[in-house]
Amino acid sequence: MKSLKALLIVTLMTASVAAMAEGGSDKVVARMEAARDVSMAHYQQSEKAQAVAAGKQAGADSVDRTN
Repeated sequence: MKSLKALLIVTLMTASVAAMAEGGSDKVVARMEAARDVSMAHYQQSEKAQAVAAGKQAGADSVDRTN
C-alpha cells in the first residue's frame, strides 16, 4: 500500500510539472513581457518626475540671499 501511494504521488507530481512546462511557457513569457513593459513605463515616468523635482529644487537652492 505504501509503495502504491508513493507511486501515485510521483506520478501526479510528474504530470503536474510536465503540464506546467509544456502548456504555460508562451503564456508566462507573454505575461512577463507585459509586466516588464508596464514597469519600465512606470520607471521612466518616475525618473522624469525626479528630474523635474531635482531641477526645481536646484533652482530654489541657487537663490541669492540679501540678509
